[in-house]
Amino acid sequence: MTENTLSKRNWIAGVIVVMALAVLPFVLSKFGRTGEYWIWVTTEMLINGLFALSLNLILGYGGMVSFGHAAFFGVGAYTVALLMKKAGVSMVPALAAAPVAAAIAAAVIGWFCVRLIGLYFAILTLAFSQLLYMVVFQWYTFTGGDDGIHGIPRLAFLDPVNYYLLCLAIFVVCFLLMRMIVNSSFGLTIRSIRENMERAKFIGVNVRRFQWYNFIIAGSFAGLAGGLLTELNRFAQTEFLHWSKSAEPILASLVGGMFSLAGPAIGAAVLMFLKIVLQQFHQALVEIWAIVLGLVLLVVVLFAPDGMIGFFQRMHGKSDA
Repeated sequence: MTENTLSKRNWIAGVIVVMALAVLPFVLSKFGRTGEYWIWVTTEMLINGLFALSLNLILGYGGMVSFGHAAFFGVGAYTVALLMKKAGVSMVPALAAAPVAAAIAAAVIGWFCVRLIGLYFAILTLAFSQLLYMVVFQWYTFTGGDDGIHGIPRLAFLDPVNYYLLCLAIFVVCFLLMRMIVNSSFGLTIRSIRENMERAKFIGVNVRRFQWYNFIIAGSFAGLAGGLLTELNRFAQTEFLHWSKSAEPILASLVGGMFSLAGPAIGAAVLMFLKIVLQQFHQALVEIWAIVLGLVLLVVVLFAPDGMIGFFQRMHGKSDA
């Protein structure tokens, strides 16, 4: 199969998936309150998918493991919450400000972090993330502390279906932007740094600068995801900045496949679906979610180290052979 044929098939598959996702809320709305609940679930899946995609720019394509990506998710969330709740700003400019604020935070944090590599980089991102978490947690008069910020207003026409469609449109636009980025000369340079940093330096690439730019771009997308989740739930809380939140996109990338663009989003949807299904069977089963997650990761590591996307690609390759 030629590369052009494969690319064409991927585009067709992508269009079909987007069309199916666009029709989905109208189908679910026929099922009353149960359908409305699943519309909310699928909306959060899209947002978590965007969050996972943002991390994968520096994890899968950049080869840098960040344990503090939730910092930018939380900055975006609190930007929307503070602007809408305390400053009276409407939703559209507040959402537009979320990736900008997150990009500024990523620029400051990334300037320090990209000077280190490997485990030191990962630990420094975690340290900055926890620092922001503690600031938000302690600054009760401004951020609400551990109570968070509640009662964020929403436009009247944004019912569950319309907000889902808005999130889907934003997700598709962001996905296409990321696709353009990873296939550009900038993206190819980032991947060359991932494969061999010393060789990239030898041919004249400013490694730190490219990694810094990539860090900022990833942070801005994470901030947008945080803003969307805040508007969905109509509150922002300190858990959005906690280190455990940073683990979610990492696990999603491992499950879905960190070396593909769509893999992390698929992984995020699968993990959230499994957790919701457990909860639907019995509320007590959520308490064993860590065990289920561990089993899922064990299966992935043993049988699909490249994630679900890599597994299906290998199966497709064998079938063609």
